[in-house]
Amino acid sequence: MRCNVGKSERIIRVFIGLSLLGLGAVFDSWWGAVGIIPLLTAAIGWCPLSSLLGFSTCRDDKELIPDSATKDTKKPLRMR
Repeated sequence: MRCNVGKSERIIRVFIGLSLLGLGAVFDSWWGAVGIIPLLTAAIGWCPLSSLLGFSTCRDDKELIPDSATKDTKKPLRMR
């Protein structure tokens, strides 16, 4: 599984998941358990729906950054 949930989206998913769980507790409804889904996708960094739709908010693995010591640009930027 490749990452398809970026850092900003993970933060938003955690907020939404916790909000849904809280609302479920306040209104005494089992529908609050739906908040587990965004929490899990934020934790693992992969969303099956995004994968099916073919979009990703992760940075591209092919993006290159220079190495500060050798000025080498052959190392890929990885955000994890």
